[in-house]
Amino acid sequence: MKYLPNHKKIMLIITENCNLRCIYCYEKNKNGKSMTFETAKEILDRAYADMDGYESMVIELHGGEPFLNFTLIKKIDEYVIENYGNIPVLFRMITNGTLVHGEVQQWLSSRAERYELMLSIDGKQDQHDQNRKQIGGKGSFRQIDLDFFLNTWKHCPVSMTINAGTLDHMAEGTIWLQKKGFDCCNAFEWAVDWNLEESVPILRRGLDKLVEYYSEHLEQPLCLLVKYHLQDFYDKIDDSYRYCVDIDDPLECYDAQGKYAPCHGFTVFTTGSEEKAAQFEKFKISDFKFTKENMCYGCQLIHFCRVCFAANFMLTGNMQKQSAEICLFNRMCIRAGIRIQRNRIKNQGKVEEYEQKALQAAVDVEKYLDVLEEKLDR
Repeated sequence: MKYLPNHKKIMLIITENCNLRCIYCYEKNKNGKSMTFETAKEILDRAYADMDGYESMVIELHGGEPFLNFTLIKKIDEYVIENYGNIPVLFRMITNGTLVHGEVQQWLSSRAERYELMLSIDGKQDQHDQNRKQIGGKGSFRQIDLDFFLNTWKHCPVSMTINAGTLDHMAEGTIWLQKKGFDCCNAFEWAVDWNLEESVPILRRGLDKLVEYYSEHLEQPLCLLVKYHLQDFYDKIDDSYRYCVDIDDPLECYDAQGKYAPCHGFTVFTTGSEEKAAQFEKFKISDFKFTKENMCYGCQLIHFCRVCFAANFMLTGNMQKQSAEICLFNRMCIRAGIRIQRNRIKNQGKVEEYEQKALQAAVDVEKYLDVLEEKLDR
């Protein structure tokens, strides 16, 4: 993924509508509202007026499906470049891809260097269409121009959601996306109660397939599900730790009406309730801290965790309470990641200093897992 050093980040939810009805969607309040240019301009001017200490800006244009408000995307791009073009900027969007055709493709192609798009796709067509349906009920796979994304952004990242219905084909879909050339950012659907008796053996088989594939194909980058920098295990966890991938970035989020939230997960659009969202309307990222109420408090594996405060709140009603199912899945994935790294180091035939450190970390992480799981089983 692209990265701008020392950046400030804001998120604009430019539409609270979507042209798909994915079966696992956590955005509960699709009300059709769209952000106006006047609202976006006010937020942008305020953000750029306070760049003290920052050298660049990351602007996330979010939905719903952001390209339902393509007119605003164009206006925001033009306004930022004309008025703040001296400050490096990166625009990020997550899209279902179904509206990225014709004029949209041409417009993006000419600006690809300052845009990063993540495509939501859940594997091969049968997997994808099972989850990601059009409003009328048909699958959306054939509405996506995969080649455009691959040709415009090398190793374009894709968001692949794994749920109970597609878990049995997780490995197949992941490998297919990797072979196509995508950077597969796969993750479990967490806003649901999993049936562990059924899902654990299925997940184990899928992880075994990924271990076999990545151990043999050293040229392939690892998918997110089994990608771990094991040496992070030794990093101390202090009060500044934020328990979420990327949440330690400076972040301000604004819904379609310009109302502030600490992140997308705490907007009315996501919580579905003014009352729930109001609890966090004065929160800043720095307010999200571990407490002893958190089941992960003191766990050294937290560096490898794939969930966040907002995910916890949506699933359990308590931002400090993680799903026990996802904790178990995470541990299974960590063990698979360890196996892959060991096999890759063995198969590449040489052990440099970095590999030696990774192997030692693998031993220590595995020991920690053994002790932790013995405690959890009691």
